[in-house]
Amino acid sequence: MSLTWRLLSASAVLSLTLFGASEKEIVKFVKKGLSSNPNLKVLDVKVLEKQPVPGLEDWEAFIVEFRLSVKELGREENVTNRDILFSKGRFVAPDLLDVRTNRSIKSRIVRSLDSSFYDEAHRIFGNKDAKHKLVVFSDPLCPFCREVVPELFKVAKEHPDLFALYYYHLPIETLHPASVPLAKAMIYLKEQGREDLIEKIYETEFDYEEQDEAKVIEALNKKLGLNLTLQQINQPHIVQELESDMKRARELMIRGTPTLFVDGKYDMRRDRYKAYLPKEEEGEEGEEE
Repeated sequence: MSLTWRLLSASAVLSLTLFGASEKEIVKFVKKGLSSNPNLKVLDVKVLEKQPVPGLEDWEAFIVEFRLSVKELGREENVTNRDILFSKGRFVAPDLLDVRTNRSIKSRIVRSLDSSFYDEAHRIFGNKDAKHKLVVFSDPLCPFCREVVPELFKVAKEHPDLFALYYYHLPIETLHPASVPLAKAMIYLKEQGREDLIEKIYETEFDYEEQDEAKVIEALNKKLGLNLTLQQINQPHIVQELESDMKRARELMIRGTPTLFVDGKYDMRRDRYKAYLPKEEEGEEGEEE
Protein backbone atom coordinates (compact mmCIF):
# COMPACT_ATOMS: atom_id res chain seq x y z
CA MET A 1 0.00 0.00 0.00
CA SER A 2 1.30 3.48 -0.87
CA LEU A 3 2.62 5.91 1.71
CA THR A 4 -0.17 8.37 1.00
CA TRP A 5 -2.82 5.76 1.62
CA ARG A 6 -1.23 4.58 4.86
CA LEU A 7 -1.34 8.17 6.07
CA LEU A 8 -4.89 8.90 4.96
CA SER A 9 -7.59 8.04 7.49
CA ALA A 10 -10.26 5.45 6.69
CA SER A 11 -12.99 7.99 7.40
CA ALA A 12 -11.59 10.37 4.81
CA VAL A 13 -11.50 7.61 2.22
CA LEU A 14 -15.06 6.52 2.89
CA SER A 15 -16.42 10.04 2.83
CA LEU A 16 -15.09 10.79 -0.65
CA THR A 17 -17.86 11.79 -3.05
CA LEU A 18 -16.02 13.33 -5.97
CA PHE A 19 -17.59 13.34 -9.39
CA GLY A 20 -15.08 13.76 -12.19
CA ALA A 21 -12.35 14.78 -9.75
CA SER A 22 -10.50 17.98 -10.53
CA GLU A 23 -6.96 18.75 -9.41
CA LYS A 24 -8.36 21.14 -6.80
CA GLU A 25 -10.63 18.43 -5.39
CA ILE A 26 -7.80 15.88 -5.28
CA VAL A 27 -5.62 18.34 -3.33
CA LYS A 28 -8.49 19.06 -0.91
CA PHE A 29 -9.11 15.34 -0.45
CA VAL A 30 -5.45 14.53 0.28
CA LYS A 31 -5.11 17.46 2.69
CA LYS A 32 -8.22 16.37 4.58
CA GLY A 33 -7.01 12.82 4.90
CA LEU A 34 -3.49 13.73 5.99
CA SER A 35 -4.71 16.35 8.47
CA SER A 36 -6.75 13.72 10.32
CA ASN A 37 -3.49 12.19 11.57
CA PRO A 38 -2.49 14.05 14.78
CA ASN A 39 1.21 13.33 14.16
CA LEU A 40 1.19 15.13 10.82
CA LYS A 41 1.15 18.79 9.89
CA VAL A 42 0.40 19.37 6.22
CA LEU A 43 2.74 21.99 4.77
CA ASP A 44 1.78 21.70 1.12
CA VAL A 45 -0.03 19.43 -1.34
CA LYS A 46 0.01 19.88 -5.10
CA VAL A 47 -0.80 17.90 -8.22
CA LEU A 48 2.32 17.70 -10.37
CA GLU A 49 0.68 16.07 -13.36
CA LYS A 50 -2.54 14.44 -14.51
CA GLN A 51 -2.51 11.66 -17.10
CA PRO A 52 -4.95 9.24 -18.68
CA VAL A 53 -4.30 5.67 -17.56
CA PRO A 54 -3.11 3.56 -20.51
CA GLY A 55 -5.59 0.81 -21.34
CA LEU A 56 -8.24 1.97 -18.85
CA GLU A 57 -10.98 4.12 -20.30
CA ASP A 58 -12.07 7.14 -18.23
CA TRP A 59 -9.51 6.52 -15.46
CA GLU A 60 -7.09 9.34 -14.66
CA ALA A 61 -3.85 9.24 -12.69
CA PHE A 62 -2.93 12.17 -10.46
CA ILE A 63 0.74 12.48 -9.50
CA VAL A 64 0.67 14.24 -6.13
CA GLU A 65 3.50 15.77 -4.14
CA PHE A 66 3.03 16.53 -0.44
CA ARG A 67 5.24 18.14 2.17
CA LEU A 68 4.65 17.19 5.78
CA SER A 69 5.99 17.88 9.23
CA VAL A 70 6.03 14.50 10.95
CA LYS A 71 6.08 14.23 14.74
CA GLU A 72 7.56 11.02 16.11
CA LEU A 73 9.12 10.19 19.49
CA GLY A 74 9.15 13.84 20.48
CA ARG A 75 10.93 14.95 17.33
CA GLU A 76 9.63 16.75 14.25
CA GLU A 77 10.97 16.21 10.76
CA ASN A 78 9.94 17.71 7.44
CA VAL A 79 9.49 15.18 4.65
CA THR A 80 8.54 15.44 0.99
CA ASN A 81 7.02 12.52 -0.89
CA ARG A 82 5.15 11.77 -4.07
CA ASP A 83 2.44 9.31 -4.84
CA ILE A 84 -0.16 8.45 -7.46
CA LEU A 85 -3.92 8.41 -6.99
CA PHE A 86 -6.40 7.09 -9.53
CA SER A 87 -9.80 8.63 -10.19
CA LYS A 88 -12.84 7.67 -12.23
CA GLY A 89 -16.08 9.53 -11.81
CA ARG A 90 -16.88 9.83 -8.07
CA PHE A 91 -14.28 7.27 -7.01
CA VAL A 92 -10.62 7.52 -6.04
CA ALA A 93 -8.30 4.55 -5.54
CA PRO A 94 -4.77 4.31 -4.08
CA ASP A 95 -3.83 1.67 -6.63
CA LEU A 96 -5.23 -0.49 -9.40
CA LEU A 97 -4.18 -4.11 -9.93
CA ASP A 98 -4.33 -6.10 -13.16
CA VAL A 99 -5.97 -9.42 -12.23
CA ARG A 100 -4.23 -11.17 -15.12
CA THR A 101 -0.72 -10.20 -14.02
CA ASN A 102 -1.28 -9.23 -10.37
CA ARG A 103 0.80 -6.14 -11.10
CA SER A 104 0.12 -2.59 -10.03
CA ILE A 105 -1.04 -0.16 -12.71
CA LYS A 106 1.27 2.40 -11.10
CA SER A 107 4.12 0.91 -13.13
CA ARG A 108 2.46 2.44 -16.20
CA ILE A 109 2.56 5.97 -14.81
CA VAL A 110 5.74 8.01 -15.21
CA ARG A 111 6.08 11.78 -15.31
CA SER A 112 6.67 13.49 -18.63
CA LEU A 113 10.07 14.94 -19.50
CA ASP A 114 11.01 18.54 -20.11
CA SER A 115 13.76 19.84 -22.38
CA SER A 116 16.31 19.96 -19.55
CA PHE A 117 16.92 16.25 -20.13
CA TYR A 118 18.33 16.94 -23.58
CA ASP A 119 21.72 18.12 -22.34
CA GLU A 120 25.06 17.43 -23.99
CA ALA A 121 26.52 15.58 -21.02
CA HIS A 122 23.99 12.79 -21.60
CA ARG A 123 23.80 12.69 -25.41
CA ILE A 124 25.50 9.47 -26.38
CA PHE A 125 24.61 9.02 -30.08
CA GLY A 126 22.83 11.04 -32.75
CA ASN A 127 22.92 14.75 -33.50
CA LYS A 128 21.64 17.30 -31.01
CA ASP A 129 19.34 18.75 -33.69
CA ALA A 130 17.89 15.35 -34.59
CA LYS A 131 14.16 15.30 -35.31
CA HIS A 132 13.29 12.92 -32.47
CA LYS A 133 14.69 12.79 -28.93
CA LEU A 134 15.10 9.47 -27.13
CA VAL A 135 15.87 9.41 -23.41
CA VAL A 136 16.63 6.12 -21.70
CA PHE A 137 17.25 5.27 -18.04
CA SER A 138 19.21 2.05 -17.93
CA ASP A 139 21.22 -0.43 -15.87
CA PRO A 140 24.04 -2.05 -17.89
CA LEU A 141 23.49 -5.43 -16.19
CA CYS A 142 19.69 -5.49 -16.42
CA PRO A 143 18.71 -8.35 -18.79
CA PHE A 144 15.89 -6.31 -20.34
CA CYS A 145 18.20 -3.32 -20.84
CA ARG A 146 20.64 -5.57 -22.66
CA GLU A 147 17.90 -6.40 -25.15
CA VAL A 148 16.54 -2.87 -25.66
CA VAL A 149 19.42 -0.43 -25.24
CA PRO A 150 21.81 -1.85 -27.90
CA GLU A 151 19.01 -1.38 -30.43
CA LEU A 152 18.70 2.26 -29.36
CA PHE A 153 22.46 2.67 -29.81
CA LYS A 154 22.15 1.18 -33.29
CA VAL A 155 19.29 3.32 -34.58
CA ALA A 156 20.79 6.56 -33.21
CA LYS A 157 24.16 5.76 -34.83
CA GLU A 158 22.61 4.77 -38.16
CA HIS A 159 20.12 7.68 -38.24
CA PRO A 160 21.87 10.57 -36.43
CA ASP A 161 19.65 13.21 -38.02
CA LEU A 162 16.52 11.30 -37.06
CA PHE A 163 17.31 10.27 -33.47
CA ALA A 164 19.32 11.82 -30.66
CA LEU A 165 19.81 9.37 -27.79
CA TYR A 166 20.32 10.65 -24.24
CA TYR A 167 21.50 8.08 -21.71
CA TYR A 168 20.83 8.29 -17.95
CA HIS A 169 22.24 5.86 -15.42
CA LEU A 170 19.93 3.94 -13.12
CA PRO A 171 21.86 0.97 -11.67
CA ILE A 172 19.59 -1.27 -9.61
CA GLU A 173 22.07 -1.95 -6.82
CA THR A 174 19.81 -4.33 -4.90
CA LEU A 175 19.65 -6.66 -7.92
CA HIS A 176 22.96 -5.99 -9.69
CA PRO A 177 25.49 -4.41 -7.28
CA ALA A 178 28.23 -4.62 -9.93
CA SER A 179 26.28 -2.19 -12.12
CA VAL A 180 27.19 0.74 -9.85
CA PRO A 181 30.96 0.74 -10.58
CA LEU A 182 30.18 -0.08 -14.22
CA ALA A 183 27.92 2.98 -14.44
CA LYS A 184 30.69 5.17 -13.03
CA ALA A 185 33.14 3.66 -15.50
CA MET A 186 30.70 4.45 -18.33
CA ILE A 187 30.51 8.09 -17.24
CA TYR A 188 34.32 8.28 -17.26
CA LEU A 189 34.57 6.56 -20.66
CA LYS A 190 32.01 8.93 -22.19
CA GLU A 191 34.12 11.87 -20.99
CA GLN A 192 37.02 10.33 -22.90
CA GLY A 193 34.91 10.03 -26.06
CA ARG A 194 34.82 6.22 -25.86
CA GLU A 195 31.14 5.57 -26.46
CA ASP A 196 32.21 2.46 -28.37
CA LEU A 197 33.37 0.93 -25.08
CA ILE A 198 30.01 1.69 -23.51
CA GLU A 199 28.44 -0.40 -26.25
CA LYS A 200 30.89 -3.20 -25.51
CA ILE A 201 29.95 -3.18 -21.82
CA TYR A 202 26.40 -4.09 -22.89
CA GLU A 203 27.80 -7.00 -24.89
CA THR A 204 30.12 -8.31 -22.16
CA GLU A 205 29.25 -10.72 -19.36
CA PHE A 206 30.01 -9.69 -15.77
CA ASP A 207 29.31 -11.17 -12.36
CA TYR A 208 26.33 -8.98 -11.56
CA GLU A 209 26.36 -10.02 -7.87
CA GLU A 210 29.94 -8.81 -7.27
CA GLN A 211 29.98 -6.09 -4.60
CA ASP A 212 33.71 -5.36 -4.56
CA GLU A 213 34.33 -2.36 -6.83
CA ALA A 214 37.96 -3.29 -7.29
CA LYS A 215 37.04 -6.74 -8.60
CA VAL A 216 34.40 -5.30 -10.96
CA ILE A 217 36.88 -2.83 -12.46
CA GLU A 218 39.55 -5.53 -12.65
CA ALA A 219 37.13 -7.69 -14.67
CA LEU A 220 36.21 -4.73 -16.88
CA ASN A 221 39.86 -3.97 -17.58
CA LYS A 222 40.62 -7.58 -18.41
CA LYS A 223 37.62 -8.12 -20.68
CA LEU A 224 37.89 -4.82 -22.59
CA GLY A 225 41.65 -4.31 -22.48
CA LEU A 226 41.50 -1.18 -20.31
CA ASN A 227 43.47 0.14 -17.38
CA LEU A 228 40.86 2.08 -15.42
CA THR A 229 41.47 2.77 -11.74
CA LEU A 230 39.14 3.21 -8.79
CA GLN A 231 40.43 6.76 -8.43
CA GLN A 232 39.35 7.61 -11.97
CA ILE A 233 35.79 6.30 -11.64
CA ASN A 234 35.31 7.76 -8.15
CA GLN A 235 36.18 11.35 -8.98
CA PRO A 236 33.68 13.60 -7.16
CA HIS A 237 32.06 14.92 -10.35
CA ILE A 238 31.48 11.38 -11.63
CA VAL A 239 29.89 10.23 -8.38
CA GLN A 240 27.80 13.41 -8.42
CA GLU A 241 26.59 12.76 -11.98
CA LEU A 242 25.51 9.24 -11.08
CA GLU A 243 23.68 10.47 -7.99
CA SER A 244 22.02 13.21 -10.07
CA ASP A 245 20.81 10.69 -12.66
CA MET A 246 19.31 8.48 -9.96
CA LYS A 247 17.67 11.49 -8.30
CA ARG A 248 16.09 12.54 -11.58
CA ALA A 249 14.75 9.00 -12.00
CA ARG A 250 13.08 9.25 -8.58
CA GLU A 251 11.59 12.62 -9.48
CA LEU A 252 10.09 11.09 -12.62
CA MET A 253 8.76 8.20 -10.50
CA ILE A 254 10.65 5.63 -12.57
CA ARG A 255 10.39 2.18 -11.00
CA GLY A 256 12.42 -0.03 -13.29
CA THR A 257 14.76 -0.31 -16.23
CA PRO A 258 14.92 0.23 -19.08
CA THR A 259 12.61 3.24 -19.07
CA LEU A 260 12.34 4.97 -22.43
CA PHE A 261 10.89 8.34 -23.39
CA VAL A 262 10.21 9.29 -27.01
CA ASP A 263 9.92 13.03 -27.60
CA GLY A 264 9.24 13.57 -23.90
CA LYS A 265 6.55 10.92 -23.49
CA TYR A 266 6.95 7.67 -21.58
CA ASP A 267 6.99 4.69 -23.92
CA MET A 268 5.87 1.67 -21.91
CA ARG A 269 6.40 -0.72 -24.83
CA ARG A 270 9.82 0.74 -25.67
CA ASP A 271 9.17 0.58 -29.41
CA ARG A 272 7.42 3.81 -30.37
CA TYR A 273 10.58 5.09 -32.06
CA LYS A 274 10.27 2.34 -34.68
CA ALA A 275 7.33 4.17 -36.22
CA TYR A 276 9.76 6.93 -37.25
CA LEU A 277 12.25 4.63 -38.97
CA PRO A 278 12.47 4.77 -42.77
CA LYS A 279 9.71 2.65 -44.26
CA GLU A 280 12.03 0.05 -45.73
CA GLU A 281 13.62 -0.63 -42.33
CA GLU A 282 10.28 -0.66 -40.57
CA GLY A 283 9.10 -3.25 -43.08
CA GLU A 284 12.22 -5.35 -42.60
CA GLU A 285 11.70 -5.35 -38.85
CA GLY A 286 8.11 -6.40 -39.34
CA GLU A 287 9.19 -9.28 -41.55
CA GLU A 288 11.71 -10.42 -38.92
CA GLU A 289 9.04 -10.47 -36.25
